[in-house]
Amino acid sequence: MLNQNTLMSAVALAERLEAQRMSVYPVTGSPLDALGLATRSDPSLLEAAGGDTNMFVAKIATMANKTQEVYGTSHHNATMDEVAGCAIKHVRNHLNFAKSVVMPVVNDLFTRVQNSLAEINASALLGMEVDVMSEPAPLENAQFQAALRKFESVQLEDLPMTLNLPDQTDAELRELISTGSTTIDAAVAEWLSKDESILQYIWSHVFQQRPVDRPQSFQALITDRVYGVNNAMAIYLIARKLSDSKPLSGTPMNLGAYKQLIVEFRNQAAAQLSRTVDKIERSVKNGILVRDVIGGTKTVVYDPLYRKFLEAGGSNEMLFANALRGNGFLVSLKDLTAEKQTLADKWALHAGLVKTAEANKRFNKTKEFIELHFNSQLQEIAASDEGVENNIGSVRRLFDLVLNSIRSEDIDDLYTLCLKVVCRARFYKTDAEKILLGIERAGRENPNLSVREAATISTINYVADWVAGMMRVTSI
Repeated sequence: MLNQNTLMSAVALAERLEAQRMSVYPVTGSPLDALGLATRSDPSLLEAAGGDTNMFVAKIATMANKTQEVYGTSHHNATMDEVAGCAIKHVRNHLNFAKSVVMPVVNDLFTRVQNSLAEINASALLGMEVDVMSEPAPLENAQFQAALRKFESVQLEDLPMTLNLPDQTDAELRELISTGSTTIDAAVAEWLSKDESILQYIWSHVFQQRPVDRPQSFQALITDRVYGVNNAMAIYLIARKLSDSKPLSGTPMNLGAYKQLIVEFRNQAAAQLSRTVDKIERSVKNGILVRDVIGGTKTVVYDPLYRKFLEAGGSNEMLFANALRGNGFLVSLKDLTAEKQTLADKWALHAGLVKTAEANKRFNKTKEFIELHFNSQLQEIAASDEGVENNIGSVRRLFDLVLNSIRSEDIDDLYTLCLKVVCRARFYKTDAEKILLGIERAGRENPNLSVREAATISTINYVADWVAGMMRVTSI
């Protein structure tokens, strides 16, 4: 039923169109045209209203709503009911088809492509890292350093690992390495808190000869680039205590041979730790920031100098650029700071090139995976439904057109891309794309909406588009 408020809401739009010398007409033969024909008013009504818009609109409403005996209601209402009934049926069918048939296909394609992309190697830029090295806390203790200095003249050599001492629990090993010094034991506890498994690892490997994950010779253990200092620390603390105590109960060795090997373990580990302390002191004194570059991607820096580097305006990106130099990387804080801008520019250029290459790779891979999994879906259809070969041929041709039209920015929203591909290639004869895109858009713009609410908004917009499609704007 047409009421005065509904008609008045159209007056402002009509006035704007008239001011632009434009007019809106329904498409001939469309449901909107039929509804318009059912609401024609007498042109004389405008003259009768004497220019009074409210009176004119009221008279149109009265005339449009006049009951017709043949319909048992007004011509407008009868036509509206017929159009609405037909529209509701078709919209409901389109909505159900889009949600129950098309959406599962879209979700399946999206999941397959997303999983395949996740298996691609991580960004080359993500592989770059800075490892800020803080030496074990005991090495910063003056009393502990003094004990190590006694062994600084010992020449490093490899030792046989022939001990086979009895098992010890974690608590027993912690008790075994206790020094009795409050400050040293506190430093040892801080060191162990970063790797609680180190004592059992060293006990099994060095003092028991048990199978371990990283089997190494004695010398390799204490000089290892990554774990050497911690290994030497654990060996020294254990051997130091064992050398001053009776052998553990159940030790199956000659006392003389046992004592000699334990003392050598202590001396070698202490000598290596003493060299480490010297290296730290030299590095700090000479401003050596970079200790090592491992594998061209991991830069190991000294903690005290790293803080100074950052305070001087340095950045991790500069260290990344330094690592790109290969074996010729800079090590001193002074040299790195002097080339601050050069390193920053070098990394910016490198990062830009890598990101562009990776973007191209990801774009091509995304298209490749969409094609792979789309075709897999079609093969599954063909295997389960005979007589679809001709239709699949058409779908493949449409898919090629859609795939070739994809742009690099389209892959930023993978779900929407998969939705468009499926709808435009497989379900091109339906309005599924409009409906599902509307649901997706409503949900993205209003995250708190339920799926049902988002579907309602999409349906309203879908019907509005359908009605708008039956209108034509012409000049007057």
